[in-house]
Amino acid sequence: MQLLLRQCGREGRGLVADRPLPRGEALLQLPDSLLITPERAAEECCMAPLLRRLSPTSPSSSTATATTPPALPLPLPEWSLLALYLAELRGRLAAGDRSSRWSPYVAMLPQRPGTVLEWPAKEARQLLRGSPLLRLADSISSAAAASWAELEPLIAQARAEGLIPAHVPMSKADLDWAFGVLLSRCIRLPGRGEVQVLAPWADLLNHDVAADAGCHLDWEPAARGGLGGLVLRADRPYAAGQQVFVSYGPKSSGELLLSYGFCPPPAANPHQDYKLRLAVDPATDPLAELKTQALARHGLPPVLELPLKLEGLPEGLLQYLALITARPKVAQETFDLASLLFEEGTFPLLDGADTLEAALRELAVRCTAALKEYPTSMEADQALAAGAVAAVANRPPRGPRRAAAAAPSPLPLPPPQPASTSAGGADGVTLGTEDVSNSNLRAAAVAGIRVRERQILQRTQASSAAQLMEVRRAARARRR
Repeated sequence: MQLLLRQCGREGRGLVADRPLPRGEALLQLPDSLLITPERAAEECCMAPLLRRLSPTSPSSSTATATTPPALPLPLPEWSLLALYLAELRGRLAAGDRSSRWSPYVAMLPQRPGTVLEWPAKEARQLLRGSPLLRLADSISSAAAASWAELEPLIAQARAEGLIPAHVPMSKADLDWAFGVLLSRCIRLPGRGEVQVLAPWADLLNHDVAADAGCHLDWEPAARGGLGGLVLRADRPYAAGQQVFVSYGPKSSGELLLSYGFCPPPAANPHQDYKLRLAVDPATDPLAELKTQALARHGLPPVLELPLKLEGLPEGLLQYLALITARPKVAQETFDLASLLFEEGTFPLLDGADTLEAALRELAVRCTAALKEYPTSMEADQALAAGAVAAVANRPPRGPRRAAAAAPSPLPLPPPQPASTSAGGADGVTLGTEDVSNSNLRAAAVAGIRVRERQILQRTQASSAAQLMEVRRAARARRR
């Protein structure tokens, strides 16, 4: 054992090193038997007989490894199978049924995972208005609704066939809870065919916005003497007793808030961005079909989100803008322009007009329009965010949560959700799940995100204006 469970201040529970650990060392190695996989969920859940009838009969090797044999194709999406099993286990536990070996794990899961799925729909739309995060929130909510629509008739059929025990509700509330747990805890394993799993114990690791991009859990076939295992390798040396961190991915504070239920200070998050949506518009562009074909030739979709950051423009942004704003007179010019932009990286003149100048103008226009979409002023958001940070920073860290006498529950209340380590200092504090479950603090968290998004847009706007002046100055010099 190299990692121990401890209470880690505001972050709640976390895993700490039990001895000095060097960079690169395998901090944990979990066998397949300790993972809740979609295949295991399908086989162990009470609806297994029905799911078997829904399964295609030919084996699939999509998630097989040298140590895990091919399984039958899954009858439902991985997400849905895991949600079904979690909902069942939760219902059993609520009724006092602890027969499953996963009961201790389910008992420690939060009753409120803290994701955007718990936000009132009207509040979510009000808070996220003007932000690209509204698209993400809508996507998450739509995916959950689609999963429930898929599962509801199957649950009814299983109930009619007597497969679901009477003491297991399998209600929409249970499934909504399961979707929230999966959103915040499900792990995708590139080393095992991108399969999605739940990893008890390992999912107690907290996120650090400063963790190396490669510091994540993945399946290593050579681990455990060739038997394979879920492995985390240290991205830094750790002292004994120091909390060990993992990266949930290069996610902005808004993405972490919506999907994981905590919000690191946006100014301290190196992954903070504003996702600018670009698209070929068939409604206004008569060349939309040709541009879509030209983009496809270069492996690009007709709709694309690119992350604007304070540090500069993302690669390919200006080229993409140059193509979708161009108005070639003949079809072949569209394909020729795409080749020059995406293969050679040059911005040619098109009918005497500078395509780089056109792209920079369009970028400035889009930044101006985006800034106008926010429902509040920068000053109001700054004040709201600063007030919440001060209130949270001056509050002593809580210990493990206890069930409130006024709100009895069939499950023990969970520890605080994972949170970023980048708390404190001038950049603010991390708001954890307990914080953002409060609507006022949740509004303050989003206000802080809006402040940073505006700053990114303003910096991009100023940068594009400066670059546009340089392009025009160079054009004038060439004409002399």
